[in-house]
Amino acid sequence: MRKEEMINEMRGETLRVDGEWLAENDPEMIEWLTNNKYWGKGFEGREINPEDAVLEIHFESHRVAYKATFEGHPEGVDQSLTNQPIWGEDDWEDDWEDDELLEKYYKLIKNNN
Repeated sequence: MRKEEMINEMRGETLRVDGEWLAENDPEMIEWLTNNKYWGKGFEGREINPEDAVLEIHFESHRVAYKATFEGHPEGVDQSLTNQPIWGEDDWEDDWEDDELLEKYYKLIKNNN
């Protein structure tokens, strides 16, 4: 399947991945996430490990947007993600050049539907 076809099928989808999946499949993303200025904000006295991460990815029409929280959040993962602002975004054409990585996310979406 061509890159453009995968992107077209991913648009409009939302996906959640955990820190273990990210560490194994997208180490650059887990590094960005856990080094982000928002990571652990408000929970400085609590140890939050990278494998506790929960990343919600919004595959929108012109961009990919990210929200994140962690397993064990006092409000719960769902509520925490609802209250989160967008942490960052990428442009489909400029930032998603790695076809192998794109295919990993594409397969997750297809397996979750």
